[in-house]
Amino acid sequence: MSLPAAFEALGPLTDEVGKWGVLRLTLAPRRGRTMITDQYWRIPLQGLPPSYQDGDDEAFVYLLNPTGGIVQGDRLHTAITLAPGARAVISTQSATKVYRMDEAYAEEVNHYTLHGDAVLECLPDQTIPFSGSRFYRSTRIDLDPNATLILTDLLAAGRVARGERFGFEQLFVEVEVSVSGEPCLVDRLQLCPADGRVDRLGLWNAHAYYGSLYAYSPRLDESLTTELAELLEGGGSVYGGAGQPAPGFAVARVLGPTTWAVREVLFEAWDLLRRRLVGKPARPLRKL
Repeated sequence: MSLPAAFEALGPLTDEVGKWGVLRLTLAPRRGRTMITDQYWRIPLQGLPPSYQDGDDEAFVYLLNPTGGIVQGDRLHTAITLAPGARAVISTQSATKVYRMDEAYAEEVNHYTLHGDAVLECLPDQTIPFSGSRFYRSTRIDLDPNATLILTDLLAAGRVARGERFGFEQLFVEVEVSVSGEPCLVDRLQLCPADGRVDRLGLWNAHAYYGSLYAYSPRLDESLTTELAELLEGGGSVYGGAGQPAPGFAVARVLGPTTWAVREVLFEAWDLLRRRLVGKPARPLRKL
């Protein structure tokens, strides 16, 4: 993990401030279902027991932060491994709130590993960086060629209703995907409102919510990416598009005026991909 210079300048995170949360989960097929076969967690991270909302073998696993949000100095490290044949939907129990910080920053590091023909659908709720916050998030995904991945991300400009639109100090989000150990996709977003208006033309363009979608499958072809692009481009008040940066991959972007507008379009995109890649429709996630 290589920190951007703006975060390096803030100094290293230590145990003196914030919490070091750890969550490790291994999922594998057992007795006709995907089950958690190994787990370890340390507050402020926790994983709930799986549910089976589709009435089949796919496990729905919710990750939560019982402390209510991310504060200065927090280090949150999550590692999830899926064995061959495992199928899982991962989500958060609520939005991720990143609180104001007087100094330093907070980090979230995620590592997902999919073996064989494992299927991972990762659909967290939105991230809300509060005014004065500094947040670094890195997500690394290691895939076998026959695995299937659908990953979404939704960022808010802040607590928009309270007038904190782009009031955060630093926001850095990156996604790296490798197949058979070969890097295939690297996507980075770094925002510093002090360097210039984030909602200017060419960036967020007056919108307050930004959604991303990343998908991989050996069955994901150019025609499916075209369908995805057509879906996003017809999103009404939401602006979006999709492309295929490499064989088997699709990447989509969405900008919208409300979190609900972006969430709805991302849900429709998930439904399209899920029907074709997983063999069943999307359903609204039941929060426990």
